[in-house]
Parts: sequence; C-alpha cells; structure tokens
Amino acid sequence: MLLRLATEFRTAADDSVRASIVRSLLPTEGGGARVAEPDQILRRVAAAHDAAGTARARALALRMFGCLADLAKDSVHVRSLVLSGLCSSNAAEVKAALFAAGCFCKLSEDFSCITLQVLAGLVTSPKSEAQVILAAIKTFSKLDCTLAIIQRVHVVGKQMVLGNPEDVFKAEMLMALSRLSSKSIILFRDQVEFLLIFLGHESSLCLKTMALKCLCFMFHRKTFYLPVAGTIFSTLLQLIDDDGFPLDPKSYAFRILRKMLCGKAPSIRHINSSELSKLALAVERFLHCSSWEMQQTALETLVDIFCFLKQIQPHETTNTLKSSSFSCTGYQGISNSMLPTHEENSEDERSMNKILTSIVDHIISLINLAVSKGSNEVATRHFSVSSSELNKYRTLFSLMLKLVRVYPSAASVALDKLRCLMKELARINVNHYCKVAATCVESLVASEQFRASNDTVEPVAASIKASPMEIDTDEAKLASTEFSSKTKASKVHYLILCSLKFANACHDMCCKTSGSSCNLHHSVKALIECVREDASEYYNTYETFRLILCGCISWNTCKIRDGNKGSDDLKEHSIFTSPAWIAQELCALRMAKMLTRKQSYWEAYRSAMYCCQEGLWFTASFVFRKVADAFESGSFSLWFKSLLLFCAGELEMKLLIFPSMIIKLVGELDTEGDVHEDLCHVETDVDSTLARSPELYGYQEKITGICERTCLANDGLSSNVSLDCEFFFQRWFISLRASFIEILADVLGILSSYSSPPKDISHHESRDSSAIAIENNQVLVALANCSLRLSNLAKSYDLLAASHGDMDCQSFTTIARLAFMCSFLSFCTVFSVDFSNVPSSSEHCRLPDRFSHASILQDLHERVDRNDSQIVSQLRKFMSISSHGLDSLQFSTRMNCSGTLEKDSYFLFKFAVASLLRAREDAKGVTTGEDTLSPLHRGMQFLSSILQRCMELPFVLPKYFFSIRPCLGAELFIFDSNPANRDRVSVSPGFQLSLTLCLQWKRVLERTHIRITELYCILATSSSSRLDIAGTRSKQFEIRRTTKMVGLNFKLLQHIKDDLRKTSDKKNSHSKTDLVTGLACFEPTDSGQGFSDCLLDVSSFPRGSYQIAWQACCVDDKGRYFSLLPLNDGIVFSVQKP
Repeated sequence: MLLRLATEFRTAADDSVRASIVRSLLPTEGGGARVAEPDQILRRVAAAHDAAGTARARALALRMFGCLADLAKDSVHVRSLVLSGLCSSNAAEVKAALFAAGCFCKLSEDFSCITLQVLAGLVTSPKSEAQVILAAIKTFSKLDCTLAIIQRVHVVGKQMVLGNPEDVFKAEMLMALSRLSSKSIILFRDQVEFLLIFLGHESSLCLKTMALKCLCFMFHRKTFYLPVAGTIFSTLLQLIDDDGFPLDPKSYAFRILRKMLCGKAPSIRHINSSELSKLALAVERFLHCSSWEMQQTALETLVDIFCFLKQIQPHETTNTLKSSSFSCTGYQGISNSMLPTHEENSEDERSMNKILTSIVDHIISLINLAVSKGSNEVATRHFSVSSSELNKYRTLFSLMLKLVRVYPSAASVALDKLRCLMKELARINVNHYCKVAATCVESLVASEQFRASNDTVEPVAASIKASPMEIDTDEAKLASTEFSSKTKASKVHYLILCSLKFANACHDMCCKTSGSSCNLHHSVKALIECVREDASEYYNTYETFRLILCGCISWNTCKIRDGNKGSDDLKEHSIFTSPAWIAQELCALRMAKMLTRKQSYWEAYRSAMYCCQEGLWFTASFVFRKVADAFESGSFSLWFKSLLLFCAGELEMKLLIFPSMIIKLVGELDTEGDVHEDLCHVETDVDSTLARSPELYGYQEKITGICERTCLANDGLSSNVSLDCEFFFQRWFISLRASFIEILADVLGILSSYSSPPKDISHHESRDSSAIAIENNQVLVALANCSLRLSNLAKSYDLLAASHGDMDCQSFTTIARLAFMCSFLSFCTVFSVDFSNVPSSSEHCRLPDRFSHASILQDLHERVDRNDSQIVSQLRKFMSISSHGLDSLQFSTRMNCSGTLEKDSYFLFKFAVASLLRAREDAKGVTTGEDTLSPLHRGMQFLSSILQRCMELPFVLPKYFFSIRPCLGAELFIFDSNPANRDRVSVSPGFQLSLTLCLQWKRVLERTHIRITELYCILATSSSSRLDIAGTRSKQFEIRRTTKMVGLNFKLLQHIKDDLRKTSDKKNSHSKTDLVTGLACFEPTDSGQGFSDCLLDVSSFPRGSYQIAWQACCVDDKGRYFSLLPLNDGIVFSVQKP
C-alpha cells in the first residue's frame, strides 16, 4: 500500500493529490509499518522532490518524508534533503522541513543533535521570518528520543529564553520547554523553578500568562516531588490577590493550586496552614465576583481545600482555616433564600452546610440567569441551551458528590439542600419557565452516571454506540408517556433528573461507609415527599423508584443492625432475612404496579433491571411479563423471554429457602395500594410463619429442575444466531450460573445420600472399620470432584470479568463476589471433613488428577483482603494439609467488601473458617474407624449449614448484563512461515512448525481507556486432537469452548509468570499431557494490529490434521490484566510428507 501511494505521489500532476496522500499518512507519523521494499518507497518520494518545480511541491515531499520517518531516518540522502530544506529561503519549505526533522528526531539521537544546532540558528537569526521562528520553537518539544537529548535541549532553550528575544517568542519557548520537561522527572522541578522566575513583578502580562499556562499544563499531567511547593503556593496567591491581574490568568492559578491539592506529592502535605487560610479567603472573595466561570472555579477550589484538609488532618479540618468564614458559625452564605434545614452537630457539618448552600445557590443563579437572558424566547418556546452549559450543572453536582465521599456525614446535609433545590426548580416550573430547552438533553440524562474515584468525582456519559438490540428496545416506545411527546426536554427536566441521580449516587456511596446510611433514611424520605408534592410528574420515573427502594433498604438495614449490635450470631448479622427481603419486594412491587398501570414501560423496564441487581426476582418477573405482553413482537422478544425464564428460576430458588413468602407476594398483586403511602417504610407482619426451610436434603430434584430452566434461558438467546456475538456475555454468565446450580444439586445429593437417621446409627456401629473407611473415601472423592468444579467455576468468573474491559466497577464487584463464593464453597467442601488420621485403602480413594488441597487453598488465599491479617493467618493454618506454600503470583479477581452483600458474604466466610479450625481441633486424637462417624457427620452438617446460608444471600445480576453490544476481543491470523506454503499450513513429520502471526484487537481502543503496554498470545495443539476432516469450530457460544478458554488462560498466565521471573527463556513448552503450547509477544500499536512469530514443537505428531487453539491477553500501564476473547478460530495444520 505504501509503495502504491509513493508511486502516485511521484506521478501526480496536481499538488492537491499529493496533499491528500500526505494527510492520509499523518496519523502514522513515526509509525512502525512493515514494508517489503522501503528503498523503493523513498526513491519515489525523493524523485518527486527533485522534480518539483515549486516550493509547495518540495514542501509536500518533505512532509511525506516526515510521515515515513520510520523508513527514512537512516537514509543519508533523505537526511540531506531535510537539512537543505531547513536552509531554504521559502518559509513554507522551511516549515515542512521542520516537520520532517521533528519526526526524525523522535527516532534518531545523532540527527537530534544536528537539528538542535540548526534550530538555534533559525531562532536567533535576524533574517528568519516570524512564522519560521515560531515553527522552529515548537519543534524543540519533539527532540525527546533520549533523556540526554532532552536535557541538552532544555539547557539550550533556557539560554535562548534568557537571551532577551521578543516576549512572544519567549512565551512560545516556555511552552515548548514545558512540554519537553513534562516527559522527564529530573527536569520537572527545574522547569517549574524556571517558570516561577517569569511570575515576578518585572515580567510582562504576556509572560506571566504563558508561565501560568505552562504550569497548568505540567501539573495537569503529573505532580512530582516538589521541594518548592510552598514557593509555588505563595507566588500564586500573590497573583490571585493582585487586583490588577486579569481574571482569565487567575483561573489558571486556581487550576494549578487545585492540582497541587489533589496531588500525592509528599511535599504538598507540608504546606503552611496560613497559606491555606489565605487561599480560602481568596476563594470567598471570588464567590461574589461578576464572572460566573470564576465563581464556579472558586467553588471547585473550596471543595478541594476541604478534601485536602481531611486527608492530612482528619480530625482538625475546619480548625485549620480559622480566618475563613467557612469555619465560623456566623456565615450567612451568598444568599439568604436557602435556609438551613439540617441540624448541625459538628464544625465539619456546619462547614459542609455552608459549602453545599453555596453550590446550590450557584445552580439556581445559573438557572435564573439563563431564564432572564432568554425571557423573550421563552414566550415563543424557542430558547435553547448548549450542552456545554449543561456540563456546568453536572460539574456542580459532582462537586457535592466529591464532598460527600470525603465527608460522609455531609450526605444528609446534601440531600436536604437537594430538597431545597427541587422546590426552587418546581417554582420555576410553575412559573412556566420550563420551556427553556436544552439540546441533546435526553441523551445526556439517559446515559449519565456519577462516578467517584480517589481523586475526583465526575459524571460519566457513556460514549459507546448502542447495539441494534438497545436501539430496537428504545424505539419500541418503552419511554415514559410523560415525556415522550417532547421533542426537546426542558432544562428544568434535565436538572430534576440530575438531582435524583445525585441523590441515588449519594445514597450508594454512603451505604459503603460504615454508620452513615442510617442517618439518610429521613433525608431520603423527605426528598421523596418533595418530589411527590412539588414535582409529581417525576414520581413515576426510574430514578424515583430507585430512590424509594434505597430508602426502604436503608431503613431495614439500620433496623436490623441496630437491633443486633454486639451480637456475634451469624443469623443476626445478615440483613437478607425474610422480613427485610419481603419488605423490599413489597416496596418494589407496589412501585412497579404503579409504573405499569400508567404504561410507563421504559421506566418499568429500567426498574426491573435494578431489581435484578438487588435480587428482587418477584418484582422483576412481574415487570418483564407486563412489558413482554405489551410488546410481543420485535427483535427483543427473545430477550424478554430469556429474562422471564431466568427470573423464574431465581425466584424458585429463593422460595426454596423462604417457602411461605409466595403467599404474601401473590396477595400483594391483587391489592390496590395507595401511591401516596410511605413506600420507604413498609411494615410487614411476617414472623415465624415465614421462617426458613429447615433442611436442604430433599431439594436436589427441585434444584435440578431450576438448573434445566436456567439452561432454557440460554437457549432462547441462541435462537437468534445473528446476534450471538452481542449476547456472548449474557450466555456465558447464564451458563456459569447453571453450572453452579448443577454443582449445588450434586453436593446436596451427596449430603442426602449420606445423611443417616438416628435409628441407623447402631447399624453403622456394628460394621467394621474397613467398610466405613471405604464409604468415607467414596464420599471424599465425590466432594473432591465437586470442590474442583467449584474452583474451576471461580476461575471462569475471573476470566469473564477479565474479558470485558469496558465493564463498570459495580458489575466487576458483583462478578468478583460470585468468584469468591465459588472459591469459598470449594474450600468448605473439601476441608469440611478431615481423614488425615483415618486408615484407608488408597485404591478406593482416587482423587482427580488436577485436584489438590494446595490449589484450593491458594485460590481462596488470593481473593481475601490482605489487610485482614487475622483471616490470612487462619488460612495459613490449613497449610499442613496442602503441604505447599502459598504462591503470591496468581491472577484472580478480588472482592471489594464495601457493599452490604459483599460484607455479609465475607462475614459468612470468616465464620466458616473459624468453625472449620475449631472442628479440626476437636477432631484431633480420633484414631479408630468406629469413632470417625461422628466427626464426618459434623462435617456434613456444617457443609449443609454453609450451603443454606449461601443460598439465603441474594443472587444478583451485574449491571453489565443489560449492556447488549458486541464483545471486546481479538482476531488471530496464522500463516505458515515457509513461503512455499502460501495457501496452507503444513509441516513434515519430525519437524517443528514455524508460524507468522497477525493479531488484531477489536473495539478495545474505541470502547475502553485501556492503555496497552504488553500483548501476549498462547497457541496450543495436541496430538490426541487429530481431525478426520479438516474444519473449524463453530463460532457460536459453547460452554465447552469457554471451558477450554479457561484452561488456555491459566497456561497463558503461567507463561507470563515464567517470563517475569526469568526462569525460562523458551517460548515453547510441553505439559505433562501431549498438549504443545507456544507463546507469542506483540508490540502494541495505535492501529490495533500487531505482528509476531511462534514455533510449535510438533515433531512427535503423527501424520494427520490438527486444530490450533489460541488465547490472547494484554497488560495495561497500571499492571492490570485483561483477556481478549478469541473472535475467530485457530487454523487447521497438517503433518504430511512434502
């Protein structure tokens, strides 16, 4: 392709054609394209340069050389052409040569040294034109191929700046040096100190502004260790306090200070408290300035100050700012229209009240300003607001959420202020200002979420294109009839929905903080009352549904845990008991009935999705049935059918534990509830009549039926083959759930078959010890098989999470918990009984080849919280059985224990580990076979109890389950390295197979922020998998295919570990079986394509055809591991005589 472009470039009669070719190659500037004949390409471009009759033609040829820098960097002829172009008298030709030289300098150190001298001459020459000087200065930042070159360029650049050129050139040179220095930790501090020189009084306004821009650029990228942090702080404060300094440059100063406060450099933590007080006072002044942008910047800075203080002085935040009114009780706020409604109990809460009041006042002021500016247009209903202005509101909501993340006690204050905002928005709505339209509001509201991180809290708008399934669902008029008639959503509509989203995000965040959710119930209840009374049209929305359910969950959580303080009983610690669960189901069901009755199907569908994420399967089944009946046709009907089958299975599983619940739930369907009742506080009369089922032994047959229905949910999705790729995650997830239910049924079958009534104990005692030992060993083998399957299932969940790099954090946590529970149950299954001292015949105890106590223990150990030293120490006590140390290098998902469900799961795990240790201590000293019956029965009873507790915990769907889109992955193209085999891949008997590989990763760059640093691929084949007829596997989803993926992924990880440990330099290896594997490494590129080679040792393979399986993965710049799903099949190669 490059050769054809070079030929066209040479023969083109029009410069516009050449310009188009150059533009097409600009994205590959300095790229690493592989070409067969690079010399021919360069000759054609050089010929075009030599034959050029105009300066423009020569300039295009020079730019072409720059685009082909990877091919031309070592060509002496091309270098001479570029250097001669730098000496041209034509400005356009010189600028083109500068472009080419900059591309060369990124790749060549010696050419960088030559170019540096030429650049210095161009900048200082009195004959150089201004545009040439500016272009030469900008080229300085491209001389970055090595650290030595960067340091040398920095020294020369500083000398040129101090050589008294014009201020405009000084300013450009400062930016070029800042860009260069930001790439080096060593030069970062020197450049910051150099920029501080130009912030003095003697510098011009132009240089001060540029120095601030440069600092803002450098601090936006990174904040390294800065001993001069105090100097920067004081210098910037002086500029901010200077009344003669313009507002726009001051905004850069505020940005720099904010970045310093949010940074993690140790020196920043030692900033003088007096400096912080001065900054707080300056911020207060700018809260009243005429510029709305500066007011918002001041609010952002104020929030960062308090968040910074919480980090460095957790118990003395407001006392540090003694001179600021935000630490005094006499502060009146910037407006008296918002009266405090929260009872302050501390200095921090009073300060948060003031800050939140200021933010809400600012939001209302912006609304009133927009309305006043568009008062004439409002009457004609043609006033519109740009999406950029709407981003201001999202930023303000994010500020409040960031404050709540650092100060959880401020959550109730924030919700109270939000209620005031809702009342004000309702007032504007009543005054008919709601016709102020906002462009693209609906898309922003539908996709917007609030995300909290360690440094910032920001709204995230999904940029992923909707799949055909999502488009069909949306176009099916599932949207609420309340708003479907609006072509443009009102600005008030947008802000009210944003307020409800913020309330939900605030509640979710506080539920992850111990002790804070209990105080939110009354605030949430008051906010819901405000929506119902002042904005009743928003009461039938998904956001309100979720907020009501959050209030119900918060109420029940606090009610149960407040009543169980100081209790160590496992039953009392779980909030998923029958009264709490039925209260949440009743609350959700009453709201769902109201939504479906009003035919708000889109809101009902979203509410049902949330119910699936909370484990409320009865309500979810009810809504999906209503929606499916309303929309029987369409491409999404199969989706609804699958959801109904899945929900029915999970509901039946729940009713196995709480069988009497169905009476209450079915009775609620026929009840006409009052929509104005307090849905947050649902009192139930459930007591002992809705108790748990006492035993699980008789449920094997029922659970097997549930497993079959779950598989039917998968079959419904498989009937539409064209969308198979889009349903890959859903089908994989459902198949893993079905596998778990199947294992559960098998374990219950083992427990049921071995459980003996008390009357049969004498019969067991009359038998000899050898018969008992044989039965015990058979039970042990059966449990070991189930334990191994659970362990493999945990690894499958790991791979599922690692294969979807665009997954949200909440979904990742859900899948990580499922993997943890599988690993935990695998551990309990194999460690619940101990036969270390029981005599047994080894021929009757044949454990699976891949089973070992060590691997089970290792997998669980890798998933536990490393900060929990007690549980880590307890797990190590089981090493006497595993007889192996715990490997620290093992990939697995780790559960985040911030959520309620995760906390209860972890508490159950800790309870089980402690119980097993006590049982092992009690079992010591048992040596006779007749005494082994009692310990074994205790172990089986313990396992039954743990299984029942696990089933009581709700099974929830990850949010990502409802994201229907083509999956991320890669395609591997395999070619025979032998040029003679162009159309096939074959090898002679007794020889190794040499392959050339091309890996293309799909949708990774478009849909994720993963910055790939390493790419690996494993190829595997086996002599036992000879094919009778050459062919490929089906591209459709198969559970056997995912099982093979898990095995290949494990081997791929082992290869990567060996490479990191430098224990082996071989890329080809054999396992204990006849499986032959080979590892290939690829260089990541922005084009999404990489090349490599691989050698497979198939010298021992007999003649025949064999399938090559493969699995790829990548590691990003943060060291995170991601798997790339194989989107095509491996080739078939043959072993035959040539």
